Amino acid sequence: MTISVEEPPHRLESEHSLLFTKSALSFIEDLVTEFDGRVEKILLERDRRRLVISEGKWKPEFRNSSKKLEWNIGPLPKRLQNRKIDLGDVSPASTAYFVDTLFADVQGIQVDFDDGFCPTWRNIVLGIYNVTAAVHSVLPGAPTDMTKAPTLMLRPRAFNMIEHHCLVNGKEVSGPLFDFALLMYHNGFRMSQLGIGPFFYISKIEDTIETKLWNDIFVWTQNRLNIPCGTIKACVLIENILAAYCMEDILYSIKEHAIGLNCGIWDYSASIIAKFGNSADCVIPDRNKYVNMSTKFLSSYMRLVIEVCHRRGAFATGGMAAKVLPPGKKPNKPNDVIQQIKFAKEVEIRCGVDGFMVYDMRIVDDIKELWQGLCKSDNQLDKQLDVSDIQPVTLIDIPKGGVTMDGLRQNISVALLFIYHWLSGSGIFFYNGAVEDSATAEISRSQLWQWIRFSAPIEGKENTFVTRQLVYKVLDTVVGEFRKSMCRSIPDSKRLTSSKFILLEIITSKFYIEYITTFLNDNHKFRALHNKNDGLVAKL
Repeated sequence: MTISVEEPPHRLESEHSLLFTKSALSFIEDLVTEFDGRVEKILLERDRRRLVISEGKWKPEFRNSSKKLEWNIGPLPKRLQNRKIDLGDVSPASTAYFVDTLFADVQGIQVDFDDGFCPTWRNIVLGIYNVTAAVHSVLPGAPTDMTKAPTLMLRPRAFNMIEHHCLVNGKEVSGPLFDFALLMYHNGFRMSQLGIGPFFYISKIEDTIETKLWNDIFVWTQNRLNIPCGTIKACVLIENILAAYCMEDILYSIKEHAIGLNCGIWDYSASIIAKFGNSADCVIPDRNKYVNMSTKFLSSYMRLVIEVCHRRGAFATGGMAAKVLPPGKKPNKPNDVIQQIKFAKEVEIRCGVDGFMVYDMRIVDDIKELWQGLCKSDNQLDKQLDVSDIQPVTLIDIPKGGVTMDGLRQNISVALLFIYHWLSGSGIFFYNGAVEDSATAEISRSQLWQWIRFSAPIEGKENTFVTRQLVYKVLDTVVGEFRKSMCRSIPDSKRLTSSKFILLEIITSKFYIEYITTFLNDNHKFRALHNKNDGLVAKL
């Protein structure tokens, strides 16, 4: 056998042995051997695309050859006909919270191994074990009948992530192939027998070759596990600007296994900086003041997703409501947070989305009430949009504006705290009344990098611009405040200091770093810290 996996983390020996059986390892090895070469080609194609853009040879144009064809996505089971409310950013490694979500009165749970997840070896082993135990009705405290629980929407890592703790044929394996293989091997057949899946969110897609690969992985896996072809269903996240130009072909490439497409505002906005951040025309201003789903470039993107999906019988879903209520019981009287969430999501519902995600379970009843008032049916597939006004350049028609000091401080704080919590082993954290994950960290650190690059003007301060020196000054102030309010021990303080220097490296890099999660996952500090804590043989 040419596969090896790291030893179990402390106190997870039993879970590790149950997951990594000889037959499970053989399945992972076979799947990775079959598809790893194509993953590497996808990553090379992304590099080639980046070179084309940097040479000024890329032009905004829609590339959807399937538009002139007659087709619809494959039939969807009844369980997927209503996609109104999913709980987002649910890490299955947070056992108590994961169990709580299984009793929520929602349609689905985004079981997240990506944006809301920190891929330490401990989290990976515990997360996949908890999903498996829940599906097999042996997770303590969880429902014994999973057909009555919300639908598990499994979200493996994206192609940019590596699983450092597993080698196949002498190479570290692709994170999404590892996640998908293990989740499917242990749960795929049972989920199909129960009629509860397997269903997936597929993230960070750039081009149709990537969803074609996923489609082939689905077919291969179904054949291997004796699951009827077309049982696996997936919602593709259109959270990259390049994917927006070929979203209909993306849906077509996975049509037998498609649920629909999803909008993700912050990853999408960060991707514009990732691809075109060296252009002064694509400088995104203060996101808290100038960027929301009513902004032209984002509202056009959402309308396109809805139009394409509904024309092809697929569901279009929006992003996550990240605001959370203050700690404690839900207030009895009307709450400003709830009203803000309802106002923002009403815009999306009226536009035609079939659903979206929320994080705070305490607002679910209010969101259900909002849906009931605006959409009596299970979905809005009958709502057809006219998008004839949207041109290719509309998607990169960036609003004009500057930067506020509050916006600068917010971005510094979010990016810094994301790194700090990753080093602590968590993929999410709470700040200023909202849950933050890698998506908000991406846009925060991307804007800092871009604002420094173009000396973005500070509003209300004459002749003041974002410079490296200004960012250093604000960052030092923020670090000092967090050290007093958050750090309870010397290791906490050291972790905050490390986070500061990692952030500085990211935002002052000569070349834009494509994904903050890739950078951190491959970072010596992150790997050594968690491998040492988990008592692993490999310290890197």
